[in-house]
Amino acid sequence: MNTLRKIFISITAVALLFLTSCLDDEMVDVMNPDFASSPYIVDFNEMPNASGYVKRSLELASDPNAAFPASFKVNLSSPWQLEEDLTVTVKLDEAAVTRYIADNPDAGFELLPSNWHDFTEVQVVIPAGEREVDFTANFKTAGIAIEDKFMIAFTITGTSNPNVLLSGNFGTQYAFIGVKNKYHGNYNLTGQWWYHGTDDFSGYMPETTSLRTTSATGLVTQYSYAGWGDMEIEVDQTPQAIDGHSEAYKLVLTKNDDPDGWVQLDDYQGGVWNYCYKDSDGKWVFKMAFQYYSNVSWHIYTQID
Repeated sequence: MNTLRKIFISITAVALLFLTSCLDDEMVDVMNPDFASSPYIVDFNEMPNASGYVKRSLELASDPNAAFPASFKVNLSSPWQLEEDLTVTVKLDEAAVTRYIADNPDAGFELLPSNWHDFTEVQVVIPAGEREVDFTANFKTAGIAIEDKFMIAFTITGTSNPNVLLSGNFGTQYAFIGVKNKYHGNYNLTGQWWYHGTDDFSGYMPETTSLRTTSATGLVTQYSYAGWGDMEIEVDQTPQAIDGHSEAYKLVLTKNDDPDGWVQLDDYQGGVWNYCYKDSDGKWVFKMAFQYYSNVSWHIYTQID
């Protein structure tokens, strides 16, 4: 056996020691995984959070027929790959969600209605010599509110190889299906000016800002400076040609916690402001200008992710 393969197997075995230390499969000893008697275990590859689930945030649609895909990964845990294809059966497990809700009544979850997704069962193939394969479920989001907490669960129920063990603790994937609008994400501050009286305070602006979903077309900034707090942004859905951009959308800025003195500056100093558009890389760019009492500020934010 060559040196690289020895190193690989050693690293994999150590990782699997931690993985199998919490499996309740009877063929795997807690402290000493018995790969001689059961060298292969199939499970979900994405580790859940401390509450036992993963999360998928999907675009919030207004069209009730619009559906968005979310992928999940099935994994072969072993120091070795199989020499033949392995077919893995994954099924929808509503009973698992029901048990989770009963065991965690304070978490606030509900079972995701079956008419909001297309998943019942799938057979996926892990090719010979490989360890992972994805499967996809499609979700309708028009009926989901931002504050809703819907859960779906998938369970691995069998494989084409009877010698492959099904994971006891990682054989079911619980997923929180949430929503976000298409503008949601982190943004770099690529242009800025912040003026109060005779002083320019633009250097105090955070370089990265998060725009977070509040509705299908609404956002809130996730920064606070000089006591101003966050502001809310509503994106008009009528595309327009604005300032050389063939498809742009006007913005309405508000400050609901203190609306007094808040003025949106759409044509500040001869420039066109308060609209968004997509750049050549497909990233959203937000150009905003406003006055808050005696403070005048303009920002240009370009989406990072």
